[in-house]
This record gives sequence, structure tokens and C-alpha cells, in this order.
Amino acid sequence: MDGDRKQKRYQAAIRRGLSKAFDADETPSVDVELDALRWIVFSDHHKGERDGADDFRRCERSYNAALAAYLERGYTLVALGDVEELWECEPAKVLREYEHTLALEREFHEAGRYMRFWGNHDDAWRHEGEVEKHLHRIGFRGLRVLEAQKVRVRGRDGASGLLFLVHGHQGTADSDKFGWFSRLVVRFVWRPLQRRLDMPSTIPSRDWALRASHEAAMFGWASEHAERPVLITGHTHRPVFAESAPAPKVGRSSAEIERELAALRGAPPVDPDRAAPLRSEYEYARAEERRSDPPKPVRPPCYFNTGCCSYGDGDVTGLELADGEIRLVRWSCSDGAPARQVLAGDALADVLAAVGPGCPKGP
Repeated sequence: MDGDRKQKRYQAAIRRGLSKAFDADETPSVDVELDALRWIVFSDHHKGERDGADDFRRCERSYNAALAAYLERGYTLVALGDVEELWECEPAKVLREYEHTLALEREFHEAGRYMRFWGNHDDAWRHEGEVEKHLHRIGFRGLRVLEAQKVRVRGRDGASGLLFLVHGHQGTADSDKFGWFSRLVVRFVWRPLQRRLDMPSTIPSRDWALRASHEAAMFGWASEHAERPVLITGHTHRPVFAESAPAPKVGRSSAEIERELAALRGAPPVDPDRAAPLRSEYEYARAEERRSDPPKPVRPPCYFNTGCCSYGDGDVTGLELADGEIRLVRWSCSDGAPARQVLAGDALADVLAAVGPGCPKGP
């Protein structure tokens, strides 16, 4: 019972935080034609100082390769928060270490195709003085870093829908209300451990139940809000695609491999040269399935999450809004060359049409 009450309080706090950001006077609203949308949304890079505590350095190749492709294809880059790890690092050091990555991002800005949001780990950018001191000085002149934005999308048939972009930490005690204390713990306790052990930190919470509760709060807020927005966030580091679940990257499921391994062991003597690679493949598949941990399909399709650009294996995930579709994509350089994979996709007009009066409540 105490656990249920705690979850309800947690989810209520998140919903209040999202509503505050949605209703804030400084939250801009823009109108966009469906056919004109050509955006790639990335979040949670956590760029650091290229030491053992830097979660982005493994993903630098995949991310830079993705930016190069999106630059040439005329996309707008939407950086949805936690782009720099400023709980652990000084801004000037991070910007110096990732000068080339920032130069690629600056190309989007100079072309008028760049949108920047602040999250909990780069909340220094919520202050105009810090943006002017650091980002304007390296070429991002005139850049405004937002907390949230409403995007009203007009379809071909005149119908419209609402997207709401925000990092997603709003309302959480450790990231929002008491972010100053969490920042001290991360900088002076967690970061020294990461540096010493060369250990990545790829998710904001290692508590799977808490993350599920967070996602339920996101879906609940979006599905119950009077304006019926489609919510797009980052923060949790786990991709969520409303009507589909991203497939794990493994070739075979752990259950399929387990059956083959059981059949091999059922006919002794067992050949270790056959059993060893099967057992290894099985453990890899299990770990990959848990890492991907695809959520149950969300209906109506009112909540999407980018995943992150700080996975320990060097992959990055993001959301494309282009060609009349919304797509969850993964970029990887694991085979020695950049590769883009579409994990899930849907017609954006169908998504917007499905989110409206009569939405069921969140899970």
C-alpha cells in the first residue's frame, strides 16, 4: 500500500511539472505544415570531458555520422536536453573537448535548422547569461535554449494536431526540485567513481520499476490533458514508440537459442565446441533484450521517447519526423561504417488523428 501511494505521489508530481511547463508564458507555440516537417530529435548525449566518466565518447562516431547525413538531407536538428553533462563538468571544458561535434551542430544553427532545449543535466542553459557566455561565444549567436515548445501541425486535409516537446524531467524531486543537491552528488561522488572505473552511466535511474512509473506518468498526462498533445521527451534513456516496440538488435531471440541449447544437452555427450558458442549467444541475446526492454505498445499513441545518445555500445537513437511519418531510428558504427536502422514507424497524420477526445487513461 505504501508503495502504491508513493507511486501515485511520484506520478502526480511529474504531471504537475509537465503542466507547469506546458502552461508557462515563455513556452512558445509554432505552426508547421505536415509536409514541411523534416526534423531529427536527439537527446541525452551527456557530453563530458573525454574521461572515464564521459558517457558520450563511445557514441561520438555514430552521432557525428548521423549529423552529417541529416545536414545533407535538409533536416532540422532538435536537441532535446542533457546535451552536455554539466552536473559533472564545467561548460568550457566540455565545449572544448567536443569542438568538432559542436561545429556540426553549428552548421544546423547557421542554416536556421536548429532547436535547443535544456534538461536537468544541462540546466545551466536555462540562464541566458550562461548561454551568451559559452554558446554564443562559439558561434551559436542568437540561440535561445527552451524548456518546452508546442508545435501545431497542420495536415494535408486541414486537420491539425499538437506536439509537445520537453526534456521530461519536470516534476521529479532529484532532477527538478532538488536538482542542486543531485548535481553535487553526481559531481563529487559519482563522477570520481566513473573516472576511476571507466564505467558508463547510460540511464538516469537503474530502478526499472521507477522508470516504468515515470513512463506511466508521461502517458497518463498526455492522454488526460484537455488539449490532447502528443508528448515527445527524452530523460529516461529508453526509446518509446507509441504504437510499436523497438526490436532488439540480436539476430535470434534468447528463447530460440535456449531451445537449441537444451536439445544439444539432451543428447550427451555434449560437444563443448558446439555448446560454448550457443551459450555465449544465449547470454548475449538475454542481455540485449533486457537492455532494449521494449515497452508494451502505448495506445492511444500520445507518448514518444527518443532514447539517448549515450549508450555504452556506441549506438544512438532518435526520432525522425519527416516524409509525413514519425520514425524511431538507431545509428550504429559497430561494423566499421555508419548504419541507420528504422526500429519503428507510423504515419504522423494517423498518430495525430488517433489522439483526441475519448482517449483512455494511462496504464
